[in-house]
Amino acid sequence: MIVRAAAARALIAVHWLPEHDAPVELGSVRLHAHQQSAVDRIGDLLREHRGALLADEAGLGKTYVAAAIMREAARPLLVIPAALRTMWREALAAADASATVVSYSALSRGNVPGGDFDLLVLDEAHHARTASTLRYAAIASLASRARVLLLTATPIHNRRAELAALFALFLGARAYAISDAALATLIVRRERSDVAQTVALPDASAPEWIAVRDDGGLLDELLALPPPLPPSDGGAGGALLTWSLLRQWASSRAALAGALRRRIARGMALESALCDGRYPDRRELRAWSSAEDTIQLAFPQLVSAPTAAPGDLLARVRSHLDAVRTLLARVRADEGVDASRAQAIRDVCTRCPGEKVLVFSQFTDTVHAIFAELRGGRGVAALSARGGRIASGRLSRQETLQRFAPRATGAPAPPEAERIDLLLTTDLASEGLNLHDASVVVHLDLPWTPARLEQRVARSRRLGARHARTHSYALAPPADAEMVLTVERRLRHKLRTMEEVIGSSGAVLPALAMSEADDHPPCASTTRLREEIDRVMRRWRRESEPEGIGLAPQLTVACVNASKRAVLALAMDDSKPVLAAAAEDAELVEDVRVVLDVLARASGGDAALDERVRADAVARAERWLARRQGAEASGALAWRGTSRRIALRRIAGLSARTPYHRRALLAPLTMVARRVVTAPYALGAERVLDELASAPLPDEAWLRALASFGAMHGAREGERTGARLIAVIVAG
Repeated sequence: MIVRAAAARALIAVHWLPEHDAPVELGSVRLHAHQQSAVDRIGDLLREHRGALLADEAGLGKTYVAAAIMREAARPLLVIPAALRTMWREALAAADASATVVSYSALSRGNVPGGDFDLLVLDEAHHARTASTLRYAAIASLASRARVLLLTATPIHNRRAELAALFALFLGARAYAISDAALATLIVRRERSDVAQTVALPDASAPEWIAVRDDGGLLDELLALPPPLPPSDGGAGGALLTWSLLRQWASSRAALAGALRRRIARGMALESALCDGRYPDRRELRAWSSAEDTIQLAFPQLVSAPTAAPGDLLARVRSHLDAVRTLLARVRADEGVDASRAQAIRDVCTRCPGEKVLVFSQFTDTVHAIFAELRGGRGVAALSARGGRIASGRLSRQETLQRFAPRATGAPAPPEAERIDLLLTTDLASEGLNLHDASVVVHLDLPWTPARLEQRVARSRRLGARHARTHSYALAPPADAEMVLTVERRLRHKLRTMEEVIGSSGAVLPALAMSEADDHPPCASTTRLREEIDRVMRRWRRESEPEGIGLAPQLTVACVNASKRAVLALAMDDSKPVLAAAAEDAELVEDVRVVLDVLARASGGDAALDERVRADAVARAERWLARRQGAEASGALAWRGTSRRIALRRIAGLSARTPYHRRALLAPLTMVARRVVTAPYALGAERVLDELASAPLPDEAWLRALASFGAMHGAREGERTGARLIAVIVAG
């Protein structure tokens, strides 16, 4: 059926962005339009793929989107950082939602809630990105039969594999094999620029560097430290130790002094073990725990292996210990560098009178040292894992936050004498909390991951903030700017890894201290390009309505005027819309960059094109759809592991050796078994299937066990309805 261009565009947009009847209000909370849209999109993803990632930029209200999803679940489980328990309890109450709540730390200790859950929500899901941990194994088991909603603005801290590990919780092993474009279809991410026209949010620019007193001489001594003795099974301990000490030196002398004291304690313990003829390995060293100047050993005399040459090893340990002690004495002799850091904070407060200032550091020692310099001022507090501190004594964590950010925490304004206007805190407060009373953020040091920088600034740039701009500052390391550049190069490399997959807010790193350009500007992520496609589709919906042709069974074709030839096609694969495009005479592809380029060409007015041009475009679209279906069929088992192939061979062999008079009886069971073995599952279910594939059971009992597994873990029943072309737009 040939239609006008505007009608075809509206038809495509209706299929791409269908309307939903999402709730506008949750209890006492009214959802913004972008939050309602997220509820709709995530609901579709959970129904189709049993999982989704909500990666909206921090501050856009992911909490209440998750609460809306949890309201629809029969028994949701919410996994959170322990520090966010109060925030989530208040949010669930406001949204009239409920859930079983457990912390990541509890899962790490093996405290796993019992029973079946139909929805698993992971807040700050990057805490579950390491697949080798006990925590991850517990979460994978919980996710084996539940839909999974991941919440984090920063899912990638170091490498793409972290994102794949999160998606494997509901995609299984497929997550490590599918493309970024395929992963992007499971991600909902909006940035502040996407909602700026409908929601008021503070603006922010790149942080401004603040210089502190030079401490380059100490840096030279630190780099001259003799390397420590590596563990008995080897390792690059020297390089890692030097880098760790460099980061602490760049934060404060107090942080460096604390690290050196712990280094001395560990060296003394290692010296003691060697004197007893034992040489610990990496596992044993990790089992040692230190506090202040003492260290608790994991019974080294019992577990460490005997050493053949204690004399030489002892000499190396003692040489390193002597150098560390000398350096510690040098660090303690001059605390003026930390005083200059404190003065820089005073200067920021003077520059921003009447503003609440939020100061972050990676290290508790730094927070306490700068607080000791500033505690004489009015309205100054420190917050760490131990709780809050003001000049007159200690406060609870909650009371500290309420005095600093009463509007964000929903607390009454404190008396003038109890106000906190300057809060020094560790990165404990950089995650999940609403602290948008603050309009100034200061970085005492650069954290290891850019994600943490983004989270720090996001405490101020949130829904509900009344200030128009968040100002941010970063204290420079107290030496040659090359140190700054080295840290930034590492951070920017990791930031690009994140941007290439999900996108990032961009202006979270300070400008380069030297006149050095970034040789690798970030490219637009697949997820961000999909958001651009959605934006075009929303415009197409507004421009025209499909006037009833959305239910037409036949293919709809339109021709538009454009300077260059192109083809755009929409197909429905079961209930999922799929876009493909091609420029000139190329074959159609689903690459989002190509699709976005052709969308611009398809936005023109009606054109009268030759029938052969239209026929060729439709034929190319049909070839694309045939290739797509063929690839799905031929590659259906490409991502599946050895155990599934073993199970399929076992099913085939079972059928061959079954006596003829029993084959008719076992045929239904073998059909079900093949479907069960080839179906997609979450990672936790895949691990169960791996064990079941080679279970030593009689043939019929094994087939019935597979059928029970499939019923328990949701193997899909029935056949796919297949894919069909809905609309083709020919530009030329």
